[in-house]
Order: sequence, then structure tokens, then C-alpha cells
Amino acid sequence: MMKLLMILCSLLFSLNAVADDEGKSFLKKANEHYAAGRYDVAVGYYLKAAEFDETEAQFNLGYALYHGEGITQDYPSAVMWFKRAAHKQYPKAEYNLAFCYMYGKGAPCNYNKAQELLIAAANHGLPEAQITLAECYEHGVLVEQDLAESKRWKEKAEQRNQSAEKNSSAPPVFDLQLDGELHERAPLIVYPSGQEPPKKVPELKILFPKDQSFFHTDVVKVKYQLMADGLESSTKVMAMVDAMKIDLNGNRAVKQANVLDVEVPNRDCTITLYAQNEAGNSEPVSIRLIRENVAQGDLPRLFCVAVGIGDYHDEKLPPLKLATKDARDFAAVVAKKQGLPFSDVQVKILTDQEATREDMFEALEWLQQETTPNDICIFFYAGHGYRDEKDRFYFMPYGGTTDKLYKCFSSADFKNMADDINCKMIVFADACYSAALFEGNRSAATSHFLEQLRSAKNGTMLYASSASDTKSKEDPEWGNGAFTKALVSAFNGGARQQFDEGLSTQALEMYLYKEVRRLTNFKQTPIFINPNGIEHFNIFNYGN
Repeated sequence: MMKLLMILCSLLFSLNAVADDEGKSFLKKANEHYAAGRYDVAVGYYLKAAEFDETEAQFNLGYALYHGEGITQDYPSAVMWFKRAAHKQYPKAEYNLAFCYMYGKGAPCNYNKAQELLIAAANHGLPEAQITLAECYEHGVLVEQDLAESKRWKEKAEQRNQSAEKNSSAPPVFDLQLDGELHERAPLIVYPSGQEPPKKVPELKILFPKDQSFFHTDVVKVKYQLMADGLESSTKVMAMVDAMKIDLNGNRAVKQANVLDVEVPNRDCTITLYAQNEAGNSEPVSIRLIRENVAQGDLPRLFCVAVGIGDYHDEKLPPLKLATKDARDFAAVVAKKQGLPFSDVQVKILTDQEATREDMFEALEWLQQETTPNDICIFFYAGHGYRDEKDRFYFMPYGGTTDKLYKCFSSADFKNMADDINCKMIVFADACYSAALFEGNRSAATSHFLEQLRSAKNGTMLYASSASDTKSKEDPEWGNGAFTKALVSAFNGGARQQFDEGLSTQALEMYLYKEVRRLTNFKQTPIFINPNGIEHFNIFNYGN
């Protein structure tokens, strides 16, 4: 028995070694083609190497997608590849991902994540990140202004560059922990009399966004620096929009340290912040924001988030072999709708380990920040769905279980995020109980949820694969679950009738109803729900 185990271990080791060699071979070829300017060929080899988990290839593929070198520019996909490399502490990926979070390129704007990633890249010895971090400290961008820290990071960058000239393989220095203080605080002064000096009135500085920044969402994140002379915890930060005070005590209170979510009107506006504590009020600080309105007649854009979770690593949630493929296949057919009539099509794919609850929140935040009322967005989910004893529906993300529902993505989570998406939204849910996401006839909780959805600004339509625990049939002949197979067929023209200009929401409803029933021998019936009662419209045009 021991001999057999040794043989198996040896075989696995040799297979892994062969795979590693193959990945490195693809990376070498990719770099050679890239150096010769054959970017399109290089991208193909980078993709092959990335699939063998070559970190450098994953970063290079993200870089190519971000800049459109040898492949169509695609910020969401670039972010996906940057993330894979950054998870393995690849400093260039951390640095580029920080930039994406800073400016909302392919991911929702998140200053805290940008700050963490920038510091991580600097800690991992990347001179560019160290110089950038020094400039941030110098000007008070992302971090509090601190000239001493700025000088320290500039010196580290210079030392790193000099060390690189002498020894290109010199290891990075890890002397600043992400979970520690960014810099040492000044020591407390003890006065002989035993009395503390009078407190200074607080001071505020807006770090981001900058004055005259463009925006097109209903909520703007404002990051600020507060200096309150030891009274930070008892200092209130107030916000005004066009001289009108706004309430920050509800759902839009501070979500992160020194970040406010400020609701803004559908026009140019001025945001003003001021701080108040027992020492008095700060001087107000203001920025002027410019609404980036969509000109009438401009072509719409199409956004898609495709989630597919087939590998749960949980006995209570058995694998769904085809869920990951379902998401990729649907994303691929959506990506082909450029020009029909969309001026741009952007697709974000979340599969398995990249489809946690946090990842789903981030993807919907991306839709909130990027979409305008002129656009259409699609949310596709393939995986397990769960309905609890109160008839509340849950998407089951990676890491979520039926006994840890706080790690899952609930219908309430979805509703809260969908409310702030500024365009018409179509949801395709290929999961057990998925109709319970919007059903209003099962309990008081879901009835209330439905009423809330009816008051939404733009409207959401749901195409659900099932109202019960009936699972989509997984048939190797077609390679998808029945619902996704019918959906992909419809997007490829399967639902087209003579004289149809495009695929309408109504035509899709009828096609899915007939096709899914046919594929499952009438064992499964999909459900269409229009909680806002919006009129049917064309999802896309067929073209010629």
C-alpha cells in the first residue's frame, strides 16, 4: 500500500512539474512576441500561461486588456486578472489594481482598497509604488498629509533603485504592516500644572474627489481628512449640497473611515463639509462637481455581470459542474452585442473563488457607478439558490452555506444595491427557488420587498429558472443547464421572428417558457416577473 501511495505521489509531482514547465514555456513565448511588437500573438500565449497560474502572465494579460494592446480594451477583465496576480502579492498587479480602484476603472471607486493596495505594492519593494505613495503623503491624496512619511518613502524608492542597479534580485523590505499605523503619532505633552491646553477647533480637508470633478451617479463618495486635536471620536462631520444640509444618519452614513456617501442631484452641484465638536466648528471646505449628462440621442451602453459558481467546497452545497461554464458562455454571447445598438459593451465575470459575497457587492457597486439612465445592465447568476423558513431568497456565493446565511447574498442585499443602479436592469437567475427573489405572495417579508421594488426609479425585470428546488438539467450534449441553454439560444437569434427588429423582453419571456419546458420534458417552467410594471423593450437589435 505504501509503495502504491509513493508511486501516486511521484506521478502527481511529475504531472505538476510538467504543467509548470508548460506554463513557463507559454510565458516565454508571449514575452518574445510582445518584445517584437506582435501584441495580438503575445496575448494568446499570455492567456495560455495565465491558465497555468503563471503570475507574471496574469499581470501582463491584465495590462494588455487595460491598455488595449493586441486585444480590445476591457477594464473589467483587466481588473479580474490584476486581482488574480495581486492575491499572490505581485507588486505590479497591486499597484495597477490600486489605480483601478482610485479612478473606478473596471471596478467601483474604493479609496480604502486603493490605499491598501498602494501600500502593499510599496512594501513589496516596487519603486513606482513607493514614489506614488510619497507623492500621496506630500499632497494629502488617499492618505493624510504627512511630509515626514513622504520623505521616508522617497528615500526608500531611491535606495531600492540603487540596490536594483547593484543586485537586481535584492529582496523587498517589509517594514510597514498594513494593519499598523501609517506613521507614528506625536507624543502627548504633559503640562506642569496638570491642566490640558484648550482644544483647537477641528479642521477638515477633502482628499477626493477633486474640485471640478465629473460625476454621473446619484451618490458620490467623498473622502476627507479630519484633524480634531484628540477629539476625533466625538467630532461630527456635516455635509451640505448646494447650501442645503443633508441627513447622514440613515443608510447613507459613513460606511468606511473618513468616507461619506453623499446623495447629489441630477445637475452640477457644490458639496460642502464642516466639522463640529466641543471646541467649535471648522471652516467649511467645498468642491464643485459637474454632472456628466448623457446627450439625447447618444447610443446606450450595455453592462453585464455574469456570476457562475460550480465549486463550493461544502458538503451541504454539492458542486454544479456547469454553472461556471454557464456564466462564461452567457458572458461571451453578451459581448457580441457591440453596435447593436450599443456604443460599448462591458462584461464582468465572477466565477468560483472570485464570486464571494464581497465580490458580488463590488460588482453591483460597479454597475451603480458606471451606468446612466440611457444604458441597460444585465445580472446573470448560475449556481445554488436557497429559500429560508421566512421565504427569503439567497444567492449562495463562494464561501456561503445554508447555516451561515450572513455570508450569503440575500434578496434584501440585492434590492438595496439594485435601487441605486441608474438604468433598466434585467436579472437572469438560473438557480433553485430563484423566483422567490421577487415573489410577493408567499410572506409579509417578500410582499414588502415587492412593494419596495415597485417604487424603484428605473425598473428591474427578472427571468427565473425555477420557483422550487427543481434543478436545471445538466446534459453533456448541450453543455449547459436547460435555462442557460435556452437563454444563450435566444441571444444568438433563436427567438427571432420575421420582422423582429430586436429581442424584446416579451419575446424572450415567451421563448424561455416554451424552450425550457421542451428541454426538460415539461418538468421545469421558468417564471417572468416585472415588479415595477415597466413596458417591454428591446434588449438589443438583431442587425443584418
